[in-house]
Amino acid sequence: MQQKISIDVFLEPFEKFFQKYKNWIISISVTVGLLIIILVFTILRIQKTNEYFTQKIVSAGNFFYSKNFEEGYKTLDEIISKYKNTKYAAYAMYIKATHLYENNDFETTKKLCLEILKIKKPKTIIVPTMYILGLCHFNLANFNEAIKIFDEIIKKYPEHFYTPRVYEVIAMCYESIGDFQNAKAMYEKMNILYPGSYWSNLAQNKIK
Repeated sequence: MQQKISIDVFLEPFEKFFQKYKNWIISISVTVGLLIIILVFTILRIQKTNEYFTQKIVSAGNFFYSKNFEEGYKTLDEIISKYKNTKYAAYAMYIKATHLYENNDFETTKKLCLEILKIKKPKTIIVPTMYILGLCHFNLANFNEAIKIFDEIIKKYPEHFYTPRVYEVIAMCYESIGDFQNAKAMYEKMNILYPGSYWSNLAQNKIK
């Protein structure tokens, strides 16, 4: 008849290991516990921030829709003030800049765009912000400054969907300063880079 093996035989090595490394195990356990608490707290805080941000953006949109621009800007300014130097502030500034540009306030729009580009996030609004900044300079007759900004978009973001229209505005800048040779060169690039497209047809008409 086989003897029954006590479970203590199996537990003994673990008990010895625990006694030997007890302080180390406790230290690791406490650290992991704290990390879990911090992670949960961070997730909840981000969730709360996202909810607040979404609520404010929707509220601002409703104000703009009803032509109450003052309250719309005020709502966006609350986000900008509350979340300075974050993607939330940058996105709120981008929405504000877009509306200000549509209302021909090019100087204020320009300042907001420069602030957004200092924050450098979120990445999705960087090129559109640069484009609006360039358009501000164009409308303020700072054509050479506009060309510099648009050239930077072409060099850094050649595949961006904004790039074709950037070529067009650069050409318009050159036309505005009487440099028709470079304007023609821009249209020719559009024709080569985007064959068979709206941009190619536009370029061909401009060249004619």
